[in-house]
Amino acid sequence: RWRLPPLRLAASVVPTAVSSTQFRQWSSKNDSKEAASANDDAGSSSFSGPAPLLERSDKGFLSRLYEKHSLKQQTDRILVAESLLQAATSQASDPRWFGPGRIPRDFRSYQALLTMHIWFLHKRLIMNTEDPHRAALIQEELFDIMWQDSSNRMRAHGVNEWLITKNLKTVQQYTFMHCFHYDHCYTELLDDPKERLAELKNLVLTHVLVLNPDDDQAKLDHDDQLTRIAWYIEAQYQNIIHDLPQDSFEKARVAWVDLPDFSALRDSRGVAMGDNPIHMDDVLPKKWLRNIANDGSYYYWNVETRQAQWERPNF
Repeated sequence: RWRLPPLRLAASVVPTAVSSTQFRQWSSKNDSKEAASANDDAGSSSFSGPAPLLERSDKGFLSRLYEKHSLKQQTDRILVAESLLQAATSQASDPRWFGPGRIPRDFRSYQALLTMHIWFLHKRLIMNTEDPHRAALIQEELFDIMWQDSSNRMRAHGVNEWLITKNLKTVQQYTFMHCFHYDHCYTELLDDPKERLAELKNLVLTHVLVLNPDDDQAKLDHDDQLTRIAWYIEAQYQNIIHDLPQDSFEKARVAWVDLPDFSALRDSRGVAMGDNPIHMDDVLPKKWLRNIANDGSYYYWNVETRQAQWERPNF
């Protein structure tokens, strides 16, 4: 089974505000360093862990330069990155998260759900051994498009234009910290399933529900909810990292594991809570999706007919 090298998170090495390129370089370089450290601890005289994506490429300088700056190559990468973002957006926007799942319908919690699914795609990209240079460039495009999407949603929430850049830095900061938390769970705790599940629950409490991880009562009140989402993350990790065929992933055809069954969630006393209905604003007719324009306005498009419109479609 393919395994990620261990990653030890230290506050001194976690950047507070970085670009998507810096994040890609930081993540892959730390994977390499930690793998080397693990080999040293085991008495190995050679390092066989993964190098950063760009360093693992066997392409020449001119070939890489052409691939990065060629209009056709860049267009292809953007289309793949946009499709990957759309796949993550569709899964993160599922109304069951906010209805039966009882996740708040606010910017921060949605950003965390989107980050969760982007992280799976990011990890799959950095696994690429056939063309790591192209994978690195797609990953860079993916995060750049994600930041544009985040800025658009801030506009939709009424954030003044002159505050967008300042607020985006804050969004980037807690998004990357969220990603580093996943890295910690699936590197350092990869061989300790029980501890990993506990840390995943802590991750969901902190980043998705945006509650204090030191609040024991909050942990108790949300334990059933946290457990179901943590098992979803486990299943999704296996699905995206190990089971999704490479040819499907290269075409951005992502088949997600279904959402957790949130029926009969139990409170801190073990009593089943009543149903929490799906908000009608989150429900659209079949084949219709909601997307956001650069000015923060929402529009709707049909995935089958490719029709787009500003008006909300009727059932």
